[in-house]
Parts: sequence; structure tokens; C-alpha cells
Amino acid sequence: MTRPLVVMLSAALCLAAPRAGAQVYHRTLAKGLPFCVFWPGREYVYRLDAAGSSRTPGDSEFAAIEAAVESWRAVSATCSDYTFRRGPDIEHPLVGYDENSDVNENVITFRERDCNDVVPPGDPCIDAKTCGNVYSCWAHGAGILGLTTTTYGLSTGKVFDADIELNAAPEGRGFLFTTVDSPPCDGGQSSGCVSADVQNTVTHELGHVVGLDHVPEQPGSTMEPSAFPGETNKRIIDVGSIAGFCDAYPRGLPPTQCGENPELGRRFQAVSHAPWSGCAAAPGALLPTAALLGVWGLGRRRGRTRGS
Repeated sequence: MTRPLVVMLSAALCLAAPRAGAQVYHRTLAKGLPFCVFWPGREYVYRLDAAGSSRTPGDSEFAAIEAAVESWRAVSATCSDYTFRRGPDIEHPLVGYDENSDVNENVITFRERDCNDVVPPGDPCIDAKTCGNVYSCWAHGAGILGLTTTTYGLSTGKVFDADIELNAAPEGRGFLFTTVDSPPCDGGQSSGCVSADVQNTVTHELGHVVGLDHVPEQPGSTMEPSAFPGETNKRIIDVGSIAGFCDAYPRGLPPTQCGENPELGRRFQAVSHAPWSGCAAAPGALLPTAALLGVWGLGRRRGRTRGS
């Protein structure tokens, strides 16, 4: 499922009852269905695009991604046996899930070209919606920092694949991703100050990977759908997002469903709604959805995060 911080559609999401002193969280519901998406196994194996980003110093982008993953590992160590494991880096990663292939990878990649700049008019990839993979370009619109595409079964909500794209296209279409801790960039962009922080963005997108949705009513949440230039606060996972993860994947127990469990036929939790965007699919097919993060004032989300 692909999610941005900019919204084009809306979908029902599970809303956790607030705990004393805790923020709320939303779990992501399967599109049009009253149950949540979740990983049936206890491991997320991810592979980084070996090309990394040409605009960050050295391999600092890889270290920033690993720091984001480590934050979620630390959360899991407190309450769950869910694991995050890095596989070998990959050349020319493909985003999305091919149900006819025996090899599908969960990938994290920087898209450093905008598809509008490199895809010839009339290219078949336009109608097929595959230009992002064909040209290794950003195909999701300006104003969106990152987008997580998750594929799950329509009849169960079980996740098969989750990929993260970061919009590192040239200025005006994308963002300069940075890896330093401070100071925030003041006006111009530079790799020596914080512009679009890699760790901040990836920490948020990994929340989508594990099945958490945006919580626009909770400023300061890791899963808030927007990020300001220079922001780093999403690096620290908030108590609401921690509660959402721990409730979904309790140690030693099966993943927890919400809404109406498709396998048990029981109703667990009331639903509320929040911004969402995704692609249509035939009934019973695997459904890709998208979650994004965006930047304030730069655009609306189509399943991505605005600026985060």
C-alpha cells in the first residue's frame, strides 16, 4: 500500500483507545474492508538500493536508514519478537509485488529523477504505471517526501511486500535529503544542514511498513502525516506509535487483528477514519496500497508522506 502525507482518498482506520498518558495510534485497514493489514510472520527483511543517494556525503544515507531501523528494533525488544533484518544491497530494485514471481524483495530506494523529466511521451510504462521501475524515477508527484507501497491479500489483510521510495528528485520536484543532526537549513539547501532528514523520513515510513497509519490529530507523533523542513523529531518514536506496534505484534502471540477478523469472524475494535490513498484491484486479488509523507505547503498526499 502506498501512502503519502498528501491525501487523495480517505479510508477507514482502526483507532486505538487512548491509554493513560499515551497518544493514540491508527492501524491501517484493508481498503474498503473492516480489518487491518499485518505481517503474518515476525520478520521484515529489507534490501537497500546499492546506488544510495548521490547527493549525500559518502555512505551517510545508509547509516541514517540503519539508525531509523534500529529505533524500531529497540521498540520491538521491549514488547515483541518481530525482527527487522537487512538483506544484501540490491542493484536496480523494483517497487511493488509480482504475484507471478518467486522473488519479491522489500526495498528502500532513493528516486533521484522525476519521471516527468525522463519518460518519453507515449511510453507504454505510462499506461502500465510502471515508469518508476522502468526508469528508476519518482512517479508520485511533487511535495511528497516518501512513499511506502504495501501489497496485501484482500481476503485476509496479510502483507506480502512493503517498499519505501524517497523523493530525491531535483529541487522543485523533489527534496535534498540530508543526514546531519543540526542545524536546520536556513533558506538555501546544503548537505551540511538539515533539510529533508533521511532518518526522520524513514522512521515514519517504517511505521507504515508495520501497519500503522497517519495520526493527523497528534502533532509530534512519528506517524503525523507532514514534516517541516529541518525536522528531526520523528526519529524518536512516540509512545502512541510504540503502543500501536506492541499491540499489533505481541511477544509470543499471533499478530493482533482489529476491526472484523476475516478468519475468526469476530469484531474487535471500532474504526475511525484518516487520510489514505491507494490503487484499485479486482476483488480477491492482491491489493497494493500507498502511504506517503509530505511537507507543509508543498502539496497534498496521494498515499505518501508530505515532506517526511
